[in-house]
Amino acid sequence: MIDCSALIHLQTKAACALGRILCPRAAASLTPERKGGATRILVVKADEIGDFVLATVFLRELRLLHPRAEIALVVNPATYNLAELCPYVDEVLVYRQGVRRLLRPFLLPWRAFRMGHALLRQRDFDLAVMPRWDMDGYYASYIALFSRAKRRIGYSEQANERKKMVNRGFDRLLTEAIFHEAPKHEVERHLDLIRHLGGRPSSQVLELWLDAADEKYAREALAGQPGTMPIALCPGAGTPWRRWPIERFIELAKRLKRSYGASFVIVGGREDASLGRAIGEALGGEVLDVTGRTTLRQTAAILKRCRLYVGNDTGSMHLAAASGVPVVELSCFPAGGPDWHWNSPLRFGPWGVAHRILQPDGRSAAEGFAPAIEEITVDRAACAVDDLFRRVDAAAASAPVREFVRPPSGLSLSRPAGVGGLSGRGI
Repeated sequence: MIDCSALIHLQTKAACALGRILCPRAAASLTPERKGGATRILVVKADEIGDFVLATVFLRELRLLHPRAEIALVVNPATYNLAELCPYVDEVLVYRQGVRRLLRPFLLPWRAFRMGHALLRQRDFDLAVMPRWDMDGYYASYIALFSRAKRRIGYSEQANERKKMVNRGFDRLLTEAIFHEAPKHEVERHLDLIRHLGGRPSSQVLELWLDAADEKYAREALAGQPGTMPIALCPGAGTPWRRWPIERFIELAKRLKRSYGASFVIVGGREDASLGRAIGEALGGEVLDVTGRTTLRQTAAILKRCRLYVGNDTGSMHLAAASGVPVVELSCFPAGGPDWHWNSPLRFGPWGVAHRILQPDGRSAAEGFAPAIEEITVDRAACAVDDLFRRVDAAAASAPVREFVRPPSGLSLSRPAGVGGLSGRGI
C-alpha cells in the first residue's frame, strides 16, 4: 500500500528544491527578514465560500495594518464574485482547481507552480500570507513559494492530526509556520494572524461588498412576495451528511407559515435546484426559489432582506450571518464532538449575529454523521425559531441596528499608481 503521507513529504521536498533553483531569493532564508514595512503583499485564500466570508475580517484588518501596500488576492473561482468588489485589495486573481480530489496531490502543485511562475514571481512580493488554519488541500503554500515572496506566513502543518498527515513537510515552504493548536472560531484565528503580523484588530465584524445592480436584483425579486416576514431556507449542503431531510424543511415551513404568516426564499446552488422545487411545490405561492439562479452577491442581497435564515452548515449560512440576519443552523455535528473538526460549530458557527445551533445528541458521534442530522426534529427547529424571534425582538427594543465597520475616513482605499484593477486573471 502506498504511504500517501510519505509521498506528499517527498513531493514537498522536491518543490522546495525546485524553489531553490527557480526562485533562489524566496527559498534562501527560513527566517523572517523583517516584521513590518511590507509594500507588496500576496494573500492566498483558495478555499470555499464560507471560508472566504469568514476571512473578510482578515482582509480589512490587513489593509488597516498596511494602508499603502499593494495587495493581491488569490481566490477559488467559486468565490471570485464575492472578492471582486473587495475595497481592501488591489487585484484579485483566480486559481483554478477543477480536478478530482485523488488527483489534487499530482496536478495542483503544477498549477501552483504555473501561477507563481507566470503571474506572481515578477511582482516582487515582500509578504505572502495563507490564512487557512486547517489542512491545505489547495496547495496555497506552493503558490506562496513559487511567488518568490520574501516572507511566507501560514499555520503550521502541526496544527491538527489531519493536517500533520495530509500536509507533511509543508512547513518547509514557509519562512514562518505559526503553531496554534487550541480550537477556536475561524474569525478569531484570522484576527490572531493579524496580531502575529503586528496589528491590533479594530473590529470582528464580517463584511460583504455589493453593488447597485445586486441590490436592484434583490428588490425586484422580492417585490412580488406576500407579507413582511420572508424567511430564507437553505436545504442544500456540499456533502450529504450535512443535509437535513427535505420533508422536514417542508413541515417546518408549513408551521412557520401558520404561526407567522411567513413567506419563504429558497437559496442554494445549481445542485440544490431539485430541493428548491420540492419545497416550492409543497408550499405554493409563498415561495421564491432562487436556487442556482443567483450570483453569490445577489444571494447576499436577498438574504439581507430576510427576517431569518434556517438551514444547513453551508456557505449561504455565512452569507446570511455576514448580512446581519439571525440564523438557525441545522448542524450534522454531534454535541461533544472534537472541536477541531471541520464541521464543528465552534470553528464554523454563525458569527456576529443572534443564532441557535441545533446539533444531534453526542451519542451518535460513533455512528457517523450521515444519520446524525436526522436526530434534529421539526419540533426542535420550530422551538428554536420561536426562541430566536423572541430574543431578536427583545434586543431590537434596546439596541441600535448592527452596522458594518468601515475604515477610518483618513484611510484611502484608492489603488496606488501603476497598480491594475480587479483583473480576475488566473491559472
